[in-house]
Amino acid sequence: MSYPKRLCITGSKFLLLLCLIVWGHSSAHAANFIVIANKSVVESTLTKAELQGIYLGEKVKWGNRKHIKIAVLEEERTLKEFLQAILGKTPSQFDQHWVRMVTTGKASMPPAFTETQQMIDFVARTPNAIGFIAHGQTGDAVKTIVIK
Repeated sequence: MSYPKRLCITGSKFLLLLCLIVWGHSSAHAANFIVIANKSVVESTLTKAELQGIYLGEKVKWGNRKHIKIAVLEEERTLKEFLQAILGKTPSQFDQHWVRMVTTGKASMPPAFTETQQMIDFVARTPNAIGFIAHGQTGDAVKTIVIK
Protein backbone atom coordinates (compact mmCIF):
# COMPACT_ATOMS: atom_id res chain seq x y z
CA MET A 1 0.00 0.00 0.00
CA SER A 2 1.32 3.40 -0.92
CA TYR A 3 0.72 6.54 1.07
CA PRO A 4 0.80 10.05 -0.29
CA LYS A 5 4.12 11.67 0.48
CA ARG A 6 2.57 14.65 2.27
CA LEU A 7 0.98 12.36 4.90
CA CYS A 8 4.18 10.51 5.76
CA ILE A 9 5.96 11.73 8.86
CA THR A 10 9.34 10.18 9.47
CA GLY A 11 10.53 9.40 12.97
CA SER A 12 12.86 12.39 13.16
CA LYS A 13 10.19 14.79 11.89
CA PHE A 14 7.72 13.41 14.43
CA LEU A 15 10.25 13.80 17.23
CA LEU A 16 10.97 17.38 16.16
CA LEU A 17 7.26 18.18 16.05
CA LEU A 18 6.73 16.65 19.50
CA CYS A 19 9.65 18.65 20.94
CA LEU A 20 8.26 21.88 19.50
CA ILE A 21 4.83 21.19 21.00
CA VAL A 22 6.28 20.42 24.44
CA TRP A 23 8.66 23.39 24.33
CA GLY A 24 5.88 25.74 23.27
CA HIS A 25 3.63 24.53 26.09
CA SER A 26 6.30 24.84 28.78
CA SER A 27 7.42 28.27 27.58
CA ALA A 28 3.89 29.61 27.58
CA HIS A 29 3.26 28.03 30.96
CA ALA A 30 6.29 29.61 32.59
CA ALA A 31 5.47 33.03 31.15
CA ASN A 32 2.08 33.29 32.90
CA PHE A 33 3.50 34.41 36.26
CA ILE A 34 6.46 36.38 37.57
CA VAL A 35 8.22 36.29 40.89
CA ILE A 36 8.52 39.62 42.68
CA ALA A 37 10.54 40.69 45.69
CA ASN A 38 11.03 43.67 47.94
CA LYS A 39 13.79 45.94 46.70
CA SER A 40 15.81 45.07 49.83
CA VAL A 41 16.31 41.51 48.52
CA VAL A 42 19.86 41.26 47.17
CA GLU A 43 19.16 38.31 44.89
CA SER A 44 18.01 39.09 41.36
CA THR A 45 17.94 35.48 40.15
CA LEU A 46 16.90 32.20 41.76
CA THR A 47 17.03 28.64 40.54
CA LYS A 48 13.83 26.63 40.47
CA ALA A 49 15.25 24.51 43.32
CA GLU A 50 15.89 27.61 45.44
CA LEU A 51 12.36 28.86 44.80
CA GLN A 52 10.99 25.42 45.72
CA GLY A 53 12.93 25.55 48.97
CA ILE A 54 11.60 29.02 49.74
CA TYR A 55 7.96 28.12 49.10
CA LEU A 56 8.22 24.85 51.02
CA GLY A 57 9.73 26.60 54.04
CA GLU A 58 13.08 24.84 53.69
CA LYS A 59 15.13 27.86 52.58
CA VAL A 60 14.35 30.53 55.16
CA LYS A 61 17.17 33.05 54.71
CA TRP A 62 18.46 35.10 51.82
CA GLY A 63 22.17 35.12 50.97
CA ASN A 64 22.64 38.13 53.30
CA ARG A 65 21.21 36.01 56.17
CA LYS A 66 17.96 38.00 56.37
CA HIS A 67 14.76 35.99 56.94
CA ILE A 68 12.66 35.40 53.84
CA LYS A 69 9.02 36.45 54.11
CA ILE A 70 6.94 34.61 51.52
CA ALA A 71 3.48 35.60 50.38
CA VAL A 72 0.92 33.71 48.30
CA LEU A 73 -1.50 35.04 45.69
CA GLU A 74 -4.78 33.14 45.92
CA GLU A 75 -6.00 34.14 42.46
CA GLU A 76 -6.86 30.65 41.19
CA ARG A 77 -5.22 30.56 37.75
CA THR A 78 -1.94 32.18 38.80
CA LEU A 79 -1.73 30.10 41.98
CA LYS A 80 -2.28 26.83 40.11
CA GLU A 81 0.26 27.71 37.42
CA PHE A 82 2.90 28.81 39.91
CA LEU A 83 2.48 25.78 42.17
CA GLN A 84 2.49 23.33 39.28
CA ALA A 85 5.45 24.88 37.47
CA ILE A 86 7.64 25.49 40.53
CA LEU A 87 6.56 22.93 43.14
CA GLY A 88 4.73 20.29 41.12
CA LYS A 89 1.85 20.58 43.60
CA THR A 90 -1.83 21.42 43.53
CA PRO A 91 -3.19 24.19 45.76
CA SER A 92 -4.65 21.52 48.05
CA GLN A 93 -1.27 19.76 48.40
CA PHE A 94 0.43 23.09 49.06
CA ASP A 95 -2.12 23.95 51.77
CA GLN A 96 -1.68 20.51 53.38
CA HIS A 97 2.09 21.00 53.40
CA TRP A 98 1.76 24.33 55.21
CA VAL A 99 -0.80 22.99 57.69
CA ARG A 100 1.78 20.31 58.63
CA MET A 101 4.49 22.97 58.94
CA VAL A 102 2.30 25.07 61.23
CA THR A 103 0.97 22.22 63.40
CA THR A 104 4.47 20.87 63.98
CA GLY A 105 5.71 24.34 64.96
CA LYS A 106 8.18 24.59 62.08
CA ALA A 107 6.66 27.71 60.51
CA SER A 108 3.81 30.18 60.45
CA MET A 109 1.27 30.21 57.64
CA PRO A 110 2.39 32.66 54.93
CA PRO A 111 0.08 35.61 54.27
CA ALA A 112 -2.24 35.09 51.32
CA PHE A 113 -3.82 37.76 49.15
CA THR A 114 -6.81 37.59 46.84
CA GLU A 115 -5.87 40.63 44.76
CA THR A 116 -2.67 41.26 42.81
CA GLN A 117 -2.36 44.83 44.07
CA GLN A 118 -2.56 43.59 47.68
CA MET A 119 0.36 41.23 46.93
CA ILE A 120 2.41 43.98 45.30
CA ASP A 121 1.73 46.36 48.20
CA PHE A 122 2.71 43.73 50.80
CA VAL A 123 5.94 42.82 49.00
CA ALA A 124 6.79 46.50 48.42
CA ARG A 125 6.43 47.47 52.09
CA THR A 126 7.85 44.28 53.67
CA PRO A 127 11.65 43.98 53.72
CA ASN A 128 12.90 40.60 52.43
CA ALA A 129 9.47 39.61 51.07
CA ILE A 130 8.87 37.49 47.97
CA GLY A 131 5.69 36.69 46.09
CA PHE A 132 4.32 35.87 42.65
CA ILE A 133 1.78 37.54 40.40
CA ALA A 134 0.40 37.14 36.90
CA HIS A 135 2.86 38.15 34.19
CA GLY A 136 2.77 41.80 33.17
CA GLN A 137 1.18 43.21 36.33
CA THR A 138 4.23 44.50 38.21
CA GLY A 139 5.21 48.12 38.75
CA ASP A 140 8.19 50.08 40.05
CA ALA A 141 7.47 49.36 43.73
CA VAL A 142 8.98 45.84 43.58
CA LYS A 143 11.73 44.05 41.71
CA THR A 144 11.31 41.07 39.43
CA ILE A 145 13.26 37.91 40.20
CA VAL A 146 14.51 35.89 37.23
CA ILE A 147 14.09 32.12 37.51
CA LYS A 148 16.96 30.25 35.91
